[in-house]
Amino acid sequence: MPLQMITRGAKSGICNICGNDGPLTEDHTPPKGCVRPTAMELQHVTHRLDAEKAIKTKAHDGVKYRSLCARCNNALLGGRYDPVLIDFTKRVSDFLASDLVLPSTMPVPTKPALLMRSVWGHLAAVGVDRYLKGPRTEEWRDFFLDETLPVPVNVNFHYWIYPYRRQALVRDAVSLDIGNGGKATYWLMKFYPLAFAVWMPENNWQLDYRDLVTYPTSSPDDVVDVMVDLAPVSHELTLEVPTTTQAIMFGRDSIVANSRAPRGQMLKV
Repeated sequence: MPLQMITRGAKSGICNICGNDGPLTEDHTPPKGCVRPTAMELQHVTHRLDAEKAIKTKAHDGVKYRSLCARCNNALLGGRYDPVLIDFTKRVSDFLASDLVLPSTMPVPTKPALLMRSVWGHLAAVGVDRYLKGPRTEEWRDFFLDETLPVPVNVNFHYWIYPYRRQALVRDAVSLDIGNGGKATYWLMKFYPLAFAVWMPENNWQLDYRDLVTYPTSSPDDVVDVMVDLAPVSHELTLEVPTTTQAIMFGRDSIVANSRAPRGQMLKV
């Protein structure tokens, strides 16, 4: 059955991050500093496999969810964590736009503790009335609200180059590796120039991508050089479509977003 993407819930309700009940605000996912908000068409990630069943939801000003309280959205995400994500993506974007012949791996200075919270916070905003996240709901909440806490155990924050225009926001996907019996739950965010996967394996199954968790710091404001692989470039649909050895199951809040053609007739000049 085709799914319609719902992004605007009630004006008041439970915050997807902290769980407090009150007025809700709209969160741009990814943040406006990373991508320029524009008219988009949203559809469930599985609809690309059957275009006839696709239901496209129009978004006039980028992808945004009314799902976070003002404190989580504005004070913590926008005021504290997002500047790190914005700076990180800008530096990587500058590498991709450079005319210079660069090494296949480049160091990028950043604050990993804050960067991971920005990525997780925007993925937590995906979906309407989605505070509950299973048995680790409170652990994730505390991780976001207290920037001194370590990353929850058995969690990886993978990242890789994503030089594509299409955006993807996937929450509550499960991947099964048919070859080695690996199983993992993951959240996924893709936008130019990077992709991020919050990877939660059940049996030590790891992805072949770099991991922000491997850059420990003594303070959230510590700056370290995070290595970014500019080559090889992964397929655009990595972790979005099954392979010959990997099965994937998606939850309801798993979307892809494409720029929408402008209305009206194009003028020739």
